Amino acid sequence: MFKVQRKSKLSGGRLALPIRMLLAAVHAGSWMTGRPLSRMRWRMGLFMKALDVAAFLKIPGQAVDWGDLELPTVNGRTIPVRWYRPKAVSPDAKALLLPVILYFHGGGFALGDHRVRHRYNGTWAQLSGCLFLSVGYRLAPEHPYPQGADDAYEALLWASRNVSQFGGDPERLAVAGESAGGNIAAVTALRSVHNGGPKVKAQALLYPAVDLTGGNGPGSTSQPSLRENGREYLLTLRLLHQFVDGYAEPGERSLPDVSPLLAEELGGLPPTLVVTAELDPLRDQGKLYAERLQAFGVPVEYRCYDGMIHDFTAMMPGWLPEAEHSLRLAAEFLKERLLEVPRVEEEVRAKVEEEAAGLERIIGEDKPMSVGRMLTEEEAASVERMVSDDDKPTDFVALVAEIHVAGSREHFDEMGREAGEGIKDGRPG
Repeated sequence: MFKVQRKSKLSGGRLALPIRMLLAAVHAGSWMTGRPLSRMRWRMGLFMKALDVAAFLKIPGQAVDWGDLELPTVNGRTIPVRWYRPKAVSPDAKALLLPVILYFHGGGFALGDHRVRHRYNGTWAQLSGCLFLSVGYRLAPEHPYPQGADDAYEALLWASRNVSQFGGDPERLAVAGESAGGNIAAVTALRSVHNGGPKVKAQALLYPAVDLTGGNGPGSTSQPSLRENGREYLLTLRLLHQFVDGYAEPGERSLPDVSPLLAEELGGLPPTLVVTAELDPLRDQGKLYAERLQAFGVPVEYRCYDGMIHDFTAMMPGWLPEAEHSLRLAAEFLKERLLEVPRVEEEVRAKVEEEAAGLERIIGEDKPMSVGRMLTEEEAASVERMVSDDDKPTDFVALVAEIHVAGSREHFDEMGREAGEGIKDGRPG
């Protein structure tokens, strides 16, 4: 199936409440945009962890084992990986070696890490029944292209040689990722084909960034969604440009290793799922990539979710039925091709829609955001513990407000300093 549009059950002609609440928080913190990426990292990591606690998808009666690995590389470095394995599967029986999903997190090649969405990662393992490896590739701008992509490919090579020691099947490998991680996953699969590397049996790309030229590279096609959705919906053009500038030089952005949409040859790639969102600036390039893959004979499933914004799947699978559906769809897509278990689409859809009815009642009322006290850098350790503790409920709205109130004060203080310096230097403030 190439394309299915799903209407947002919660929007009713307007954005769903969780999305409106999220956008309000993001707009309140828009002072961060344009700052050095390294200065965004701490607060954005905290923000992503808070959402992971508050809005992850709970799977009753299922649990996962997890742990951390350091993968050795050819030049003596190590690549951090967090692994997740469904507890229902015995790690001792050789016959039960699990298929493996290598997952690459989003964050504009610069933010987040392989652990920040711990519960989301665990849900992937639960839904797919696979050994799930969340790979900590190096981040820009300190480590620009090709370093992150190199780490991802080395992780694939390692898995093909060594993952059986950890209960994984090296003959059944898949890659997946969201946003910038979708780029890394697509590049990893493409490298493996072009380099004669390990066979990747499937890939799931969630709202991937597959054209870093912004539609301006050789062979690029117009992408109206960049203009239509580049101001209001979380991932702005300004932020997108900042991510791209930190990751790749202008002369590198047309390379297939950076913009897989522009690759001359896409034949031989594995069955692919591409998920996009109606209100995402990256919507059109995701669709174009699915179309090009199909033109090269690659089996493709493409879904665009109406009323959704960038990163909806990873941010709110426990709050939005569309996010839950897309997460289940991606996990089942890989499961079907790795475990050879047929996916019953109508059963997945019916379960999501049944749970959506209860969710609508929960979030149907507009409630004002409560603003807590200012969050300071000194409190980072205690907040880190709070958002990492499964036994403690997290007031997501209050936490977001605290983060952005702190940021707004810092922003206004900086504006005052800049104004004073401008007057002192004889420039307008």
